[in-house]
Amino acid sequence: MPRPRPPKPPATPGSTNQPTDDFLIASMLAGDSAALRELMARYDRLVRYAIFRAARVQCTRDPEWLETVASDTWMGFVQSMKGEGANRPASLAAYLARVASNRTVSALRRIRPDALNPLAVGNGSSEGPIEPIDAIVSAEGWLQGLEELEALRGCMGELLPHDRTLLSHLGTITERRWTDAARALNLPESTLRSRWKDILESLRACLERKGVFESRPPG
Repeated sequence: MPRPRPPKPPATPGSTNQPTDDFLIASMLAGDSAALRELMARYDRLVRYAIFRAARVQCTRDPEWLETVASDTWMGFVQSMKGEGANRPASLAAYLARVASNRTVSALRRIRPDALNPLAVGNGSSEGPIEPIDAIVSAEGWLQGLEELEALRGCMGELLPHDRTLLSHLGTITERRWTDAARALNLPESTLRSRWKDILESLRACLERKGVFESRPPG
């Protein structure tokens, strides 16, 4: 016999025919793999960002490691929801961020026993300790930060080629005095200052146009 179709999911407030997180979790626990895929579509960016925030060097060095920890995070989430007496999280974003952070800590400990040692910095460890979980901004803040980062990348792509080239030397410019940065880039200091100001103004205008932050009055 064909499997009966589940009832039409309730809509998330303020959205159009979008199932709520609670509905998707319940459907997932009932064996609906599509519900898990929908949850991953909503929150996998957050999960990966949480992992990257806590283990930036390791993720950059080994992207496959990030993939492994992300998969482990989702497995941990499913297991925790299946646990006897498991409570539905009030904020799924915050809950997943916490699971991702904890799984990252566990994964790092397996390859870097000193990962959580605050004395690791300057004592032979080029990577230093990971960022403490409680010091990381809220999951909601991460989601907003991701949206802003994607908008910023789009604005950077709209810059003229020579401005994008200059922007690629961000570290040289921001970590040195203007005189030293200009010398390193083989530019007159006045030219560097002027071009840098124009780039920042262009990016600000683009971000305002995309609605990332409201335009502010001069001064």
